[in-house]
Amino acid sequence: MDRWAVGLVALAFTLMVLPTPIGPIAHGSNVRPAGGTDGVYPMVAMGHAAPSTGESCSRYALCPSMVRTAYNFTHLLKSAASNGTGQSIVIVDACGDPHVARDLVTFDTVNHLPVASLTVTSYGGGTGCRKDAWSTETSLDVEWVHALAPGAKIQLIVTTNPKDQTMYGAWNYSLTNHLGNPISNSWGGHGGCTRRISAVLANATSAGVTVLASAGDSGAWGAGTGQRAQNPADCPSVLTVGGTSLHVGAKGAYSSETGWYGSGGGYVGGRHEPGYQVNASITDPYKVLGKPDVSAVADPSTGVWVYNSNQGGWYVVGGTSVACPIWAAFVADVNTQRAANAFAPLGSVDAYLYADVYGVAGAGTNYSVEFHDVTSGNNGWPAATGWDPVSGLGSLNAGPMAQQLASDPLA
Repeated sequence: MDRWAVGLVALAFTLMVLPTPIGPIAHGSNVRPAGGTDGVYPMVAMGHAAPSTGESCSRYALCPSMVRTAYNFTHLLKSAASNGTGQSIVIVDACGDPHVARDLVTFDTVNHLPVASLTVTSYGGGTGCRKDAWSTETSLDVEWVHALAPGAKIQLIVTTNPKDQTMYGAWNYSLTNHLGNPISNSWGGHGGCTRRISAVLANATSAGVTVLASAGDSGAWGAGTGQRAQNPADCPSVLTVGGTSLHVGAKGAYSSETGWYGSGGGYVGGRHEPGYQVNASITDPYKVLGKPDVSAVADPSTGVWVYNSNQGGWYVVGGTSVACPIWAAFVADVNTQRAANAFAPLGSVDAYLYADVYGVAGAGTNYSVEFHDVTSGNNGWPAATGWDPVSGLGSLNAGPMAQQLASDPLA
């Protein structure tokens, strides 16, 4: 066996072993929530199986104020000039939740958030949705983009089935009808990034729309793992979001982060390493596209509160389904500021983050200020200093990162 060809072991429970310098390590994978039989599946991981009667914030069950503090959103969200006002965030989910609007009101009331503007659009023909399969995912996505971009409108596109062609058709629908920017996708299927997906992404890039995707919840994938890459997370122009375990103080003050064992990520076989990653000298033994690009909290053991009456009440959830809307909300906050400066929206921002923030091997002037570099933990691959296939460039320090992205017309 080639020394890199170390497969992942599928277990019902997590088994962690020490990192190895010669390849991905064996570990257990999360059980994926139910999705389509021939399509995509959501990336939400339940923190506990039974609902709670209320939201009780703690270091292990984070409420919005704690996440805002940890990732330094607090100052941004004090002003309509930087809280998503004037922007519309598009969320694509399959099957949806019949009570999503009502549940969002409950979530907002408990967390002292302003009234949200939510529009729900059904897209696609036919059927194929399993009952309640996407209910919690939908609540999570909507509630958490609003928590971190409270001024933004929310455009929720609910597809009538979770098939690939329908989900990516929803992207085209959003672009054709100019529904908003960014487009957040907390779901995925087995790779790779097909011509159909690439064609829609090219349209998004031309339109200046940022497309984000969760990296997955089953650990390392791609070259050297025996696991197929995760689409659309394996597409070059997608801002792919991995997962961490977030450690905070009692009120949410940032303490540290480790790479979450379930965070999807790895090396996309068959995809040439893009120039911005070559120039950044990321650690890449295969010389192909490396993912994820960035990360945020995803570990259900340090998860976030979600309200879903369809499932019985309040839940603590995790998964890269959490990390993706955090970054989507941040993009909307930045675009509010860019609009005020008469700049175009961020669009496909990957190259800028690697070249102008991270720099060569993490030597960028602002890298240590704008990112939390996650250097421990693993998803099968070990986290390390600088970019790694667990956490990407790291998690965000929203205040200073927004300042740079909002003030540079080239971002």
